[in-house]
Amino acid sequence: MKALILLAALMLAACATPAAPAAEAPPAEAAALAPSALDGIWDVTMFWSPTEPPSSTVMALKTSADNKVTGSFYESEFLEGEYSLRGDTLAFGSVTTDGAALYSHSGRFAGGKIEGQTLSHGRDFLMIWVAARRAE
Repeated sequence: MKALILLAALMLAACATPAAPAAEAPPAEAAALAPSALDGIWDVTMFWSPTEPPSSTVMALKTSADNKVTGSFYESEFLEGEYSLRGDTLAFGSVTTDGAALYSHSGRFAGGKIEGQTLSHGRDFLMIWVAARRAE
């Protein structure tokens, strides 16, 4: 009799337990992020001073299969540049010069834009910038 009561209690508990949620369809396959997302001409808004309005320039980027990126920033050709793609993070770094000092640039592709910063090795500043792909 005790076994029958225990069995009835287990059956009632099983009926009271909510069913497992129905399996959802997998999300639509998102387009895989590729290094070529960086390729193109970018309009850059530079926030060089907290008290002054931003300025602008143009950046050109071209990636290659060997993790290199070539191009220009602020009318200066890259002396060197590389990109890295890890999962859904695509970033690059490059170096330019104005003839007197080196500038290190880095950016991260996010939401169709590039968020970046430039470190001046000669003029002692770090500038934040955002780039939007130029409409073709």
